[in-house]
Amino acid sequence: MPEIKLRLSQPELDRLNAEAAAALVPRAQLVRDRALSGGPGGARLTTANYHALVSDAVAFMHGDLSRHHVETLVAYVVTHIESAKRHR
Repeated sequence: MPEIKLRLSQPELDRLNAEAAAALVPRAQLVRDRALSGGPGGARLTTANYHALVSDAVAFMHGDLSRHHVETLVAYVVTHIESAKRHR
């Protein structure tokens, strides 16, 4: 199988790892699914918008949850919503 290399920043890699864990799929599968699902309407949160969303959620929780837990939960919700959109 041919291989494609992808360069990511550490925050981008952390985001992919969290989303893959939340979706219970290997990271490679998540990347493959994302790469092949492009086209109109395929826009996703930018990395900056994702981190802003996580920061807002952390602030909303007033320290009751760690950033790591909030990020995992946000990644799960975003992944779940995207999956639901694809299965309509």
